[in-house]
Amino acid sequence: MRIIGIAGSLRAASTNRALLRAAATMLPDGVTLEVAEIGDLPLMNEDLEKPAWPEPVQRLRRHLWTADALLVACPEYNAGIPAPLKNAIDWASRGEGIGGVTAPDGETRKTPLADLPAGIIGTSPGMLGTARAQQHLRMSLQAIGMRVMPGPEAFVGAARGKFDAEGNLVDEASRAAVGRVVAGLVAWAKRLRD
Repeated sequence: MRIIGIAGSLRAASTNRALLRAAATMLPDGVTLEVAEIGDLPLMNEDLEKPAWPEPVQRLRRHLWTADALLVACPEYNAGIPAPLKNAIDWASRGEGIGGVTAPDGETRKTPLADLPAGIIGTSPGMLGTARAQQHLRMSLQAIGMRVMPGPEAFVGAARGKFDAEGNLVDEASRAAVGRVVAGLVAWAKRLRD
């Protein structure tokens, strides 16, 4: 099984990117996690779809077409989804053929995200973690036809004390929460596939 991860924060020292690194250490045998970069995506603009999507958009979509599941590490900015993450979702939610590209042979999904199982994790300095942003993200992902896992969830609040100087998630309760989401996403994706 191949999980694609997206970190909603563009900072090199992002704690949400660190959550994805922690998640990658908790995968069962036969499961991989690869992070797709979103920092160089242009702002969503239908004029840019013709005659073909820009290369960064094509690269993201190629990653997502190969995914068996998506794991999003969602920060919370002003009680909502950060703009780079929403931008990536908007580009990936567009139907094939719009940007001059057709779906890979044998593919039955209309977009790289349609029917794709998804899990959400997130961390922020605030006490609520990313609960509000995750709720907004869940609604957006469901609206485009993704199979968002209903639970478990991981809201890692008060992030500053939960990572070491190298950016590793060291808080045991937070590691356990991320581990439950990883295990749940693998089981959710298998259940939907079968």
